Amino acid sequence: MAETDTQHSLTSLLCTEERDFLSRNNGEQVPILELVGKTVCLYFSAHWCPPCRRFTPKLLQFYTDLKSRGEELEIVFISSDQDAESFQEYFGSMPWLALPYGDQKANYLERYFEIEGIPTLIVLGPDGKTLQTEAVELVMDHGVEVYPFTKQKLDELKAKEEAIRAAQTLESLLVSDERDFVITNSGGKVPVSELTGKTVGLYFSAHWCPPCRGFTPKLVQVYNKLKENGEAFEIVFLSSDKDQEAFEKYYASMPWLALPFGDKVKKDLSRYFSIKGIPSFVIVGPDGKTVTTDARNLLSVHGAKAYPFTDARLVELEKEMEVAAEKYPLEIKSDLHEHSLNLIQRKAYFCDGCQEEGSAWSFYCKECDFDLHPDCALKDNQSDENEKQQTQGKDFENVDKPAEVICEGDVCRRV
Repeated sequence: MAETDTQHSLTSLLCTEERDFLSRNNGEQVPILELVGKTVCLYFSAHWCPPCRRFTPKLLQFYTDLKSRGEELEIVFISSDQDAESFQEYFGSMPWLALPYGDQKANYLERYFEIEGIPTLIVLGPDGKTLQTEAVELVMDHGVEVYPFTKQKLDELKAKEEAIRAAQTLESLLVSDERDFVITNSGGKVPVSELTGKTVGLYFSAHWCPPCRGFTPKLVQVYNKLKENGEAFEIVFLSSDKDQEAFEKYYASMPWLALPFGDKVKKDLSRYFSIKGIPSFVIVGPDGKTVTTDARNLLSVHGAKAYPFTDARLVELEKEMEVAAEKYPLEIKSDLHEHSLNLIQRKAYFCDGCQEEGSAWSFYCKECDFDLHPDCALKDNQSDENEKQQTQGKDFENVDKPAEVICEGDVCRRV
C-alpha cells in the first residue's frame, strides 16, 4: 500500500474536496460521516466480470442477513465498469452504497489497496483501519460466521475447523440429512457405512473438462488394477457437470461410485478441501481422515504403486526409484527427440512423451527443455500406449465447457 494503515481514516479514503457523500441506487446521497464507527467493506467489482456477478448475490445475502440482525455494517461499491449505463444496471441490484461512477477516488483506492483483480472485498474496521484485504474468499467459505472479520473471529473459525477435521469420518464427509448412500452407474444405492474401513478416493471432475477426460482413463486403469489385487479401495465421483444428462454420459465411463448429480454435499466438500481446479483427487484413509489432497499428481507419477498414498508409501517409492535409477543408462537416444537425452534428477516436470507429470528422474535434453519419464524413454511400445491414451481421451472431444471456466495445461478452474 502507498500508506500504512495507521495513516488513513474512512473520510480520507472516501472523501474528495468536492464530495463528502456516497450514493444509493435511488439517487439518495448519504454523508460519509454516517459510516464512521461502522464496519465498512469496499467492494471492487464490475458488471462485465463473470466472477463478480456470481459473487454479488452471495454478498447480497451476507449483507441482508447481517443488517437484519442490526449489525453496524455497510458496503461501498467501487466500480470498474466501462460505461455509466453498465454501472447503473449493475448497481441497481445492490442495496448498499457506491462511489459515483467515474469518481477520481476509484483509481486512488485501486492503487492504495493494490487491487490486482476483481472481485475484491476490503474490510475496514470501526476505527477505519484495514482488517482484511482478501475477504471474498472468507465470505464464500464462512458466510456471516466470519463477521466482524477480526483476528479473534478468524482464530475462532480456525479452531472450529480444526476440531471438525479432527473428528472427520467418511460418513461426516459424505452423508447428509437427506441421504446416507452413494450411487452406482447402474442406478443402485450403496450405504456410505459400507465404505467405512476402506481407502476412499474423492474424484472431482466433469465431462466438459479436457484434462479430466485425459485423466479419467488412467484412473480407471489404476482402479481396476487395485480391485484385481483385492485392495480395500473405492472411488466416489463428485461431478461438476452442467446437467443430469452430461453427468450420466460421463459417469457411464466410470466403474466406481458417485454422489447423485447436484447433491449439495459436493459444494461443501469443494470448499472443505479447497478444490481450486479439476481434476482433483482426494484420498481419505480407512480411519476416515484425509491422507492427501494431491493424489492426482501421485497417481500420475506412480500409478497403482502409489496406493495407499500415505507418506510411508511415498518414502518406499522414492527408495525404489533410487534403486531403479542405478540400472538406468546415463544417456540414451529416443525416436521421440532428435538429441541425446541425459539421465538427471528432476523435482517435477511434464513428460513430453505421455504428457503426464513426473518427478525424481528424467531423461532430459537441456537445450530443448525436453523430458521423458524413464518408462517412456525405455519402453519400445510407448508409442502404441500413447495412441491408446489419446484415443481414450477423445470420447467427449466436442463438449463445450462453461463460459466462466478456463482450462490451462492439466487443470480447469473457474475464472
